[in-house]
Amino acid sequence: MTIKSVHARFMMVLLPLLALCFVLISGLTYYMARESLSEGGVLVARCLGNEAALRMQISVADIQLPLKVAAAHPEAFLSGDEDAILRELNELKRTSPLIGQTLFARPDGQTLRADGKHLDRGSRAYFRQVLRTGEPYISKPFLGETTKKMQTMVLQPVFENGELGGVLFASVHLSTLVDRVVANAIFSDENLYIIDEDGLVVGANELSEMVGRDNLMGEGSPDQRLAYAIRTSLATEEQTFTAFRALDGSERFGAVTPFQIAGNRWAVVSCYPLERIDGEIRRLLQVVAAVFLVAVLLAFLIVRFFAETITAPLNKVAREFRSLEGTAEDDGETDEIGALEEGIEHLRSLHDKSRQLERKASSDELTGLLNRYGFKEKVGEAMKEYAGNEAVLVFADLDHLKHINDKIGHAAGDDAISAAARMLRSGFGERAIIGRVGGDEFVIFLCAAHGNGVEAVERTRALMRDYNAESKKPYYVELSIGATSFVCTPGADISALMHKADECLYEAKQNRRETAIRY
Repeated sequence: MTIKSVHARFMMVLLPLLALCFVLISGLTYYMARESLSEGGVLVARCLGNEAALRMQISVADIQLPLKVAAAHPEAFLSGDEDAILRELNELKRTSPLIGQTLFARPDGQTLRADGKHLDRGSRAYFRQVLRTGEPYISKPFLGETTKKMQTMVLQPVFENGELGGVLFASVHLSTLVDRVVANAIFSDENLYIIDEDGLVVGANELSEMVGRDNLMGEGSPDQRLAYAIRTSLATEEQTFTAFRALDGSERFGAVTPFQIAGNRWAVVSCYPLERIDGEIRRLLQVVAAVFLVAVLLAFLIVRFFAETITAPLNKVAREFRSLEGTAEDDGETDEIGALEEGIEHLRSLHDKSRQLERKASSDELTGLLNRYGFKEKVGEAMKEYAGNEAVLVFADLDHLKHINDKIGHAAGDDAISAAARMLRSGFGERAIIGRVGGDEFVIFLCAAHGNGVEAVERTRALMRDYNAESKKPYYVELSIGATSFVCTPGADISALMHKADECLYEAKQNRRETAIRY
């Protein structure tokens, strides 16, 4: 079944096009939204990781600074006065809320704690590390013997006269440190984990049961993709990003940010649910679907408007075309475009016929030159085009035409007229306007910008002499010529100019001159 109605065709094209646009726009929107939200998520994770690492370093520096200041004045610690040492240790303890305990150990490992308790720390790895290097050190996280909480030791060597005289300790509960580091997280569902270089979770803003128990690079890792990202980040000391499946089965996106404190490698793992991205995308697609439905409704209304206000005039034009062609009304099926096409073809045919009739009406059938009507029309246009320029109007009369017709025949007369027309064309050139305005009368318009009238007349006469010498016909082709020169003026009386040129021709004939010219 062929659908001919304009608005029906429009609807058939519009609806699939809208559907295709919806699919393309939805796909593009999904891709761009996911990329944008993913980039945003990476940026947030990167910023959170960097911020947490920086806060960790600043917090540890806040603990290290008073220890360094105290170590710079070692008199009380190296005096052997236990009361003086306890006063200094308790003063250090009050310098930071992050410090759990302060201790001072002699090189042999004998240690005095701020609460007055004597301990032996000579076998501890972190103590031997400071003795060996003489540099400040922060121990790996460990489980406290009495508190049963994850903690670390910040150690500062104390020198006297270049010799190591002891080591200052400050114990830090990692839960307190992590609480400070992860405070004011941007998202409520953002998880932050502090891990050591072995992947052990030493602090978390949520899921505190993982602290000291789960290893994100070992069996405790929710996903090997996360374990690989952590290993890569610690090895390269660069941020890494990965999607992984959490212990609760949800998909998450994580950023691993490595950092160092006093020679120890640590990392911050910040992660958030991928549902955050997918949820935003679903909402965006819902908005796109709503906009699409509104667009379809508007398209339907536009089609109705198109059918009612535009196709009605088209139908009227189509009916007029049919009436011009004399055809009857169709079977009632609407085909505005077909009717318009037929009507346009009909108009084109009429236009072609009109052009043909116009050419016939303005041209001479025998010579192909303009007739009187066509000549006046062309000269009128030339007067406007060349306004202000000099021009010449030449009137020419074929001599002895009556004698040729009577004695030799009208065929010879027609041949003489055609020959004269050809020589006038050649003599005056293509830019001249030439017409046959009578049986043996010709008129020529030539603008001075296109040639000299006198020279054109001489060329024409030379052509006639050559023709008569070579043709061997029983008659000569000769022209009597009169001309008038003037300035082109729009709206000039062309008939009057032709009359003046005709008078010059008469003067030439009367005085038996070949040419008479008036200016």
